Amino acid sequence: MRGEYWYYAFWLLVVGSWVLGVVYGRWGGGGSGVFADLGQAVSIPSPTQMSWWQPILYFSLTIIAAFVLSQIFFGVGAAVFMFSRGVCDALLLGNLELMVGRWTLTSIPPNELWSVFFIMLVLTVNLPLCLWAAHLGTQRATRMLYRLRGRPLKPAVGAEPTLNLLLVVTASLVAGLVATFALFYA
Repeated sequence: MRGEYWYYAFWLLVVGSWVLGVVYGRWGGGGSGVFADLGQAVSIPSPTQMSWWQPILYFSLTIIAAFVLSQIFFGVGAAVFMFSRGVCDALLLGNLELMVGRWTLTSIPPNELWSVFFIMLVLTVNLPLCLWAAHLGTQRATRMLYRLRGRPLKPAVGAEPTLNLLLVVTASLVAGLVATFALFYA
């Protein structure tokens, strides 16, 4: 298979396994069990389970964990851990639905508003960065497999996932700082 096909195949693997995890967590009763436990390695817990200073750690460490764990078994780890992340994110989506479902136009509790903002940061900033990190991990694992098989690679190609990971972690740290302030006011 050509290199650009692998690139898109890994995106399909990473995003598709997360979507299947959300479906399983939401409608398959996957709220507890092995996948929920595995998902704790790469997901962020509910804002009610965290102290105000923990989001900056969770936002950055989930990115690094997704990158490292997606390299297990030359990319198969990405499917397993992103599926597990989807199971945990289904719980966050359920919490978001419960909170917003109780609101009326005239009564929106300020502390719940900050919690919803926090969950939205997780789903709109941390999740895409985590998926990107898992994709970078699968790219790196494939390049390692090529090296083990003795296939030649360009030297610059091997450094690309690591350099992009630095950008992803930096963006995640900024989002974690914003989430820390949101959780402080929640």
